[in-house]
Parts: sequence; structure tokens; C-alpha cells
Amino acid sequence: MADMASKFFAVNIYRELKAPGVQALRSLIPLVRATHEAVATERLVKGLTIVRALDEHRLAPEGNPPAVFTNAREITAWYSAHSGPLLVQLTHGGRLCVWSSEVDLESLPCPYVAYQYRGFQQESFITPNGNHDVPTYANFPTYFGIPYFIDLRESLVRYGEISVKTAQCEIFRDTWRQEARISFRNKPEATMRRSLQQYLRASLRDHGPIEVMPEQNVDETHPVDIKVTWTNSNRVALIEIKWLGLSHDELTGRTTPYTQSRAKQGAKQLAEYLDSYHEHSPDQEARGYLAVFDGRRQGISPETTSINKSNGMHFAHREIEYQEEILKREDFEDPVRFFCEPICE
Repeated sequence: MADMASKFFAVNIYRELKAPGVQALRSLIPLVRATHEAVATERLVKGLTIVRALDEHRLAPEGNPPAVFTNAREITAWYSAHSGPLLVQLTHGGRLCVWSSEVDLESLPCPYVAYQYRGFQQESFITPNGNHDVPTYANFPTYFGIPYFIDLRESLVRYGEISVKTAQCEIFRDTWRQEARISFRNKPEATMRRSLQQYLRASLRDHGPIEVMPEQNVDETHPVDIKVTWTNSNRVALIEIKWLGLSHDELTGRTTPYTQSRAKQGAKQLAEYLDSYHEHSPDQEARGYLAVFDGRRQGISPETTSINKSNGMHFAHREIEYQEEILKREDFEDPVRFFCEPICE
């Protein structure tokens, strides 16, 4: 992909800036790729600009001194303390000068080649007299990065439709007490976790080596249900599982009903896990996913063995409202709710 991009843009940039412009472009493209590997596009909501000046000119946005690094991976931990746009200059000595700041490219007093990412599939290479849009690539947010987190969310959605909705997964099917799928067995979360873990291991293989591990500690005392690690990158996903509905312990007769407040509690818990993970591993890009198995039914008891459509599907389209401050986090994916359909009379 990088070679294709180099050839695609080289002709136009050569026409304007001749050989020095093409040389700048070729040195810029590997850094563009490396920066997208270092910082998840989900965190670049205010944009990314990477500049290579054709002379020794140094940027000085608002007079702020830059952070200086030798490689893009060092930007990951540094940028975790910032929420503004990301600005990187590749110097002629190979150093990276980094700011969380805007830059007015038109005001630069020297020729340059710059790359800008402005949002999903909105990116271009810019020269003093040109703006060259980057072609889009499938569902990738950027031509130069791999959509690890987007693919994970799509896998979760497919899992809900294929494996959970009508209990097509044999592992998940064992969570139900009745064939009609009215209430859960006692403590079904371990079985749900095994079902989801198996599915993700199979569905995320295209990204190379990947680990999908259950009950992993995010610090000394807090385990998350599933941790997904792309071992060739710095991407990590923390998946917290919650279930809603009624469970029944056949031995003790104890019932456990969980309402939507359980899911809201899970969102808060996951946000705390993310805070802890960022503190202990600031050089990794961690993102949180709340997976809610929704088996709520209207008007049932542990003795219920059949259900009509009105009661069985009562909660099918009743979405859960979470705390706005949690949903606004750049590291928190919108929760995924799997509504588990019963077999209705």
C-alpha cells in the first residue's frame, strides 16, 4: 500500500517540487504509517498533520516547544496526556518534533510536503500549491492504518446476530434453563465468556498473531472478562461482559434478576479499568468494549416454561442509556447489546 501511494502522489508532487519534493514524500510515507500504528485513529478526532519541510525550517506553533522523539511509537504515551490535534514534523536529522496543536500550512515560509488526516477516510497530501486526496480503501478509516478496533466491533455485532440472537452457538445455548430460552442457568457469565472468546479467536485471524485471553488483570486486583491483544502492534481491547435477565439456581432455588442498571454499572466499571490500564501501560493503545447479553423477559418467574411474543420480545428494542461522560471517552466504544430472543408460542 505504501509503495502504491508513493507512486500515486509522486507524479503530482514532482511536477511542483521536483526531485526534493518526491524525496520528502518518500521519507514521509513510512512515518505516516508508523504514526497510525502508534496512535489509534479513534483518538485522532481533532486531526493529524505530519510535515516535512524541504529545508531546515522548524515549525513553532504558538511558540510552544515541541516534544522530541526518535520514533513514532514514543508518541503513544505522550499523546495520552493530550486531547488536541496531533502535529508532527520530520526534521532533516530524522527527529520527530511533536505538538498537540494546529498549524497553518499556508503560512510556512518554505516549500514542504505534508500529510493530513481529518477524519474517517478524509486524508490528503498537501504541498504549497496542491491538495492531493488519498484514495479510500474498503472500510479502513485511513489508507495507511489497519482498522483493528473497527474490525473487533464488527465481529462483536456479527457474533450477536449469528451466535447469540437465536442461540446458534452450542456453548452459549447451554446458558439457558429451558429450550424456549426464558431464563438463564445459575451464573451464566463464564459460559458466555467462553462462547465469545471462541468466536473472536476465529473471526479476528486476518490481523496476524492475536491473543484472546479470559479474565486478565488490568492491574494487581482487577480482572477484565476478555483481553484481546494484537501482538504485532500496540493495540489492546478490554471487553467487559454483563448479562441482563433472570437466572435460577436449581440446587438452592435462588434467583438473580439483573436489570439495565447492571449494564450501566458495567460501563462505569470498564471506564475504571481503562483508567488503570492507561496508567500501568501508557505505551499501549487500549480501547474498552462493553458486551451486554440481554435476556430480559416481561412477566416471568422461575417456574415459567413458555412465553408469548409480547412478553418474550418486550425488551427487544429497549436500548440502555449510559452516562454521557463515559460514552464521550475517546477510548470507550459504544456498548454492544446482544438481545437474546426466546422461542415464543
